[in-house]
Amino acid sequence: MNRSDLLIEADELATIIGDEKLRIFDATVVFDPNAESAKARYLKAHIPGAVFLDHNSLSRSDTDLMYMLPAEAELADKIGAIGVSNDTSVVVYSTDMIGWATRIWWVLKYAGHSNIRVLNGGIQAWQGELQSEENSYEPGVFTASLSPDMFASKEEVLEIIKSGSSCVVNTLPQEIYQGEAGTPYDGHISGSVNHSMMDMMDGFSMKSDEALKAYFAEKNINKRLITYCGGGIAATVNACAAKLAGIEDVAVYDGSMTEWLTEGLPVTTGAETGSIT
Repeated sequence: MNRSDLLIEADELATIIGDEKLRIFDATVVFDPNAESAKARYLKAHIPGAVFLDHNSLSRSDTDLMYMLPAEAELADKIGAIGVSNDTSVVVYSTDMIGWATRIWWVLKYAGHSNIRVLNGGIQAWQGELQSEENSYEPGVFTASLSPDMFASKEEVLEIIKSGSSCVVNTLPQEIYQGEAGTPYDGHISGSVNHSMMDMMDGFSMKSDEALKAYFAEKNINKRLITYCGGGIAATVNACAAKLAGIEDVAVYDGSMTEWLTEGLPVTTGAETGSIT
């Protein structure tokens, strides 16, 4: 994948601000209840014209699992409701980790949107003025054309780990993978390996294509790469990085550890990958 099909640099974004077909979204999420909320951050300062995007607005409402994909018709309606049509261009950014933005990229690409990019470096890369007034977009009409291979189910993950036909990757930090961080999703899917999302990053920006190609060249990717994390967010960082490195068959396990643990499926702690069999 061409880098310019996935990422936009701040200087290029500055040249298209004000385009009536452009939709800019701040997709930040903050989990820490003691920290300033993502919406409060947005209201304090955001890129001119940007709208705050709650991930729940593109997720199923009939499950307790975090940010799960809706069915095709519902997803198309939800995309239209946030102001995106098939002919609009979309830029999404985060004030925190890039994963909040790459998740939206992955979802809209899966739905068939052809012109969405992530602001490389997030708001930290933006050198222009910032705005504090809240913005909104008029609803649009979006027709979906899904790419089902971009997401994996728990059934596919189980089968792939049993067969060894593809690579399943936990993208969380090593201490979480090994079960030493005290998070609700400590440990890892038995049989999966650990490639931390932070290995894809240079500060708030994606590493160069050359660096990413060198990174993945040292990994045993096999036929298909499936990434997962706690809830399908950080996993999209590695998935996007793999695309930039030229790996075509990449999927995100949407349910990730949240679903896997809820289903009582095999989990391993420690540095060893473990085994399902």
